[in-house]
Amino acid sequence: MARLVKCTEKAPYKLEAGDETYYICRCGLSKKQPFCDGSHKRAKDEEEGKLYIYDEEGRVEVSP
Repeated sequence: MARLVKCTEKAPYKLEAGDETYYICRCGLSKKQPFCDGSHKRAKDEEEGKLYIYDEEGRVEVSP
């Protein structure tokens, strides 16, 4: 199943609760939602204004 996501922030949100630190996914690609699993690294070289689809095989640019 392909997941359509518009990344506005690629880095995870750092959340500190007491002695624990959590990273919340903001790219939408993590398979451990709402927590980050490092999947944002796949989106780091996306071009601004372009739309991409991510699936099990990788990334595909979608024409507007």
